[in-house]
Amino acid sequence: MKFFVVLSAVLGLALGQGYKGDPRTAAIVAEQRYLGGDGRFGATYTQEDGVNFKEESEADGTRRGSYSYVDPNGQRHTISYTAGKHGFMATGDGIPQPLPTTLPVAPQPQYQPLPQYNAPDYQPPQQQYRPQAQPQYQPQPQYQPQPQYQPQPQYRPQPQPKPQYSTTPAPHRFYPPGKLSLNRSPDGYSYTFNQA
Repeated sequence: MKFFVVLSAVLGLALGQGYKGDPRTAAIVAEQRYLGGDGRFGATYTQEDGVNFKEESEADGTRRGSYSYVDPNGQRHTISYTAGKHGFMATGDGIPQPLPTTLPVAPQPQYQPLPQYNAPDYQPPQQQYRPQAQPQYQPQPQYQPQPQYQPQPQYRPQPQPKPQYSTTPAPHRFYPPGKLSLNRSPDGYSYTFNQA
């Protein structure tokens, strides 16, 4: 497994440097996946644009992985991560670093109530009650019957000619040439693909 990952990374570096196409259509150069009977699984792949990805799970569900990519300036960035019972933790040269927590903070002013409200002889102003005027009863208008419904003639659309559809063109990168291997067992599988 480790040999395949190293081989995929070297192959990805060699092929990724010369790739100048659209990254959305980058072909997968090598891929490997497996599922073990104890619940462990893993996946790794390398694309022709220099993207590498690897992730494996442990029996307790913890996932460990890494991915790398080449930025527009030609620099390779690698991110490694762990996800499990302690949350998601990522490290790498492409992750912004947090500011130090020892930044000086200006003291916040304390609340100082105004002196006139703290005086012992202060009395808040009194509000006087003013009742609202009650609305007078207004008689409701009498019921007026509406004219009877007169149906209009039904709409009949003109028949439209049926559109002519063409067939979908055959995909040009759907089945890349390469070697595919699938090994199944009673409790799992392993899958490997290498582009020719």
